Amino acid sequence: MPFPGTKVIPTGWSAHHQPVAAGGMNAEVTIGTRGDTAYDPDTDSTIASWSQEYAGPARIQALTQAEVHDLAGQAVVGRPYLVQLDARKAGADKVTSGMRTHVTVAVNDAQMVGDNLWVVDVQMGSERFTRDLVCTDNQADVAEPEQQP
Repeated sequence: MPFPGTKVIPTGWSAHHQPVAAGGMNAEVTIGTRGDTAYDPDTDSTIASWSQEYAGPARIQALTQAEVHDLAGQAVVGRPYLVQLDARKAGADKVTSGMRTHVTVAVNDAQMVGDNLWVVDVQMGSERFTRDLVCTDNQADVAEPEQQP
């Protein structure tokens, strides 16, 4: 029990630990929503533009093997991932379900560069060292916007 007038967890606890948590982030991502598409007749391909709500460091970890999982009340058939963002960076608090997480740098796993993960759930908490996202590697796992709360 704390002394009178004190708290077990002091004000600023999360802010104090956020730089340490960010020190373990060795990947970089951009996160956003799909914008307009443009057709390139030279390459015969259609390219989508993406907003950039967050661009910066991340830590990416596979949570389990790829199979059907119940996450946030939704059946996820791809592999679920924990993606941790630097909570101090602009845009970390603007990420929502359905957004694309595009891996631009992965120091210890070059095969991950260029991969897209889709935000299924944004984890909340009264103490937050990182902004934690539950993502999937299967875009079909993401609920349609009108189905999201």
